Amino acid sequence: MLVVLFGVTAVLLWYWWKRHPRSPPSFPGELPIIGHVFAMLGYRNDIWTFIKRVCDYSLENGGLIRLNVGSHIIYATTWKTHRKLLHPAFNQQVLNTFINEMNVQARNLVSQLTAVAQSGSVDIHQFVIKYVLRIVCRTSLGLEAKDQNIIDNNYANAIQEILKIFCYRGIHPWLYPPFIYKRTAWKKKEDDLIRDLKNMINTVIQKRRFDLKANNFVTNNGVDSITGRFKPVLDLLLHLADGEHAFTDDEIKEHLDTIVIASYDTTSTVLQTILLVLGTYPEVQERVYNEVQEVFQNSEDLSMLDLSKLVYLEAVIKEVLRVYSTVPIVSRKLDTDIVLPNYTLRAGSTCILSIYGLHHHSSWGPDVKEFKPERWLNPDTLPTNPNVYVPFSIGKRNCIGKQYAMMSLKTSLAHIVRKLHVSGDISNMKWKYELVLKPAKPALIEFTIRS
Repeated sequence: MLVVLFGVTAVLLWYWWKRHPRSPPSFPGELPIIGHVFAMLGYRNDIWTFIKRVCDYSLENGGLIRLNVGSHIIYATTWKTHRKLLHPAFNQQVLNTFINEMNVQARNLVSQLTAVAQSGSVDIHQFVIKYVLRIVCRTSLGLEAKDQNIIDNNYANAIQEILKIFCYRGIHPWLYPPFIYKRTAWKKKEDDLIRDLKNMINTVIQKRRFDLKANNFVTNNGVDSITGRFKPVLDLLLHLADGEHAFTDDEIKEHLDTIVIASYDTTSTVLQTILLVLGTYPEVQERVYNEVQEVFQNSEDLSMLDLSKLVYLEAVIKEVLRVYSTVPIVSRKLDTDIVLPNYTLRAGSTCILSIYGLHHHSSWGPDVKEFKPERWLNPDTLPTNPNVYVPFSIGKRNCIGKQYAMMSLKTSLAHIVRKLHVSGDISNMKWKYELVLKPAKPALIEFTIRS
């Protein structure tokens, strides 16, 4: 019987290779028909360990391997048009108007952290989540403080639950086929959560539309043409929807969900990771503090010019994004064959780009695994190929809000380090993958008020 099974397996593998002789080498553990499903099962409670193994194996074997698990990725044919329309909401002129709001929210965050300073370690996650949500609610949704409760708790919790469902399905390949998944309790829960999210966002959209009409606000490239004050992203979307019929309300909801989720989940995770790193490397924190003091002088807030002077702080942020790749992988579905020198990537398959792998490639030098912000201060020490550093993805579908994210991070960190000393330890932190890479346990940090 074993001989028969071995023979059938060998024939299937030979047949597959004959059909696809230019396919990349396979990750160990592939079986006929089911591919790597069985290999994945051993990591269903720790998907990040599996992803890291795949990334490391790819680095050790020429940078390209095959993982056969199947995938279902939704393709949006309207993406190109919408991306072009959204660009005005994130141009530099508009971003410059956000700085005052970011300063206000950063000072509020410092006040909250000051209240718990010198009272032992605290879970920083709960603080940074609220900070990020407040910024995105003001700059993207146009919500006033009194309306903040629309988003603050229920929306954030629903996002968390949906991300957990996506990750659960991702590591259980038998749930990939839609006809199976739609009959599960997971699908019902996902549908309920998505319905709740749509209802919450719809409330925000209708309220903002009413306010705009009532006050006859004018949107001009994302900036209030009368006051020069920032205009939320939602205002631009409503202007395009109602004035130019460029978006439906459902499409507006989708874009707002994307913006809020990206800000809420990614930026908050990066911020808490940077604070942990600063607490782990006191010499780095001290250098950031000295730079911040020099830039702030006697001012209460930061200007856009001030942000550009925070060179070392920016180097710290970049190095954290490299070493602790918050978004470790991104995927793209191939609509045409991609012919490489040694292999052909077939149309219809999914290409997974390992951002983690790029950020730990040997081209960074022998100190690739070291946390070393100084590498960013001397361009001659960086890899010659700029595409080995892509924390905000790469190509036409990269993150449209990367400058927004950097502004938010630099503003909040500068305010925090100016007033508070940070103590923490990232060295033994375990990580979990939920589309972004997060601490698997509470990120405990102790704050001390600076004299």
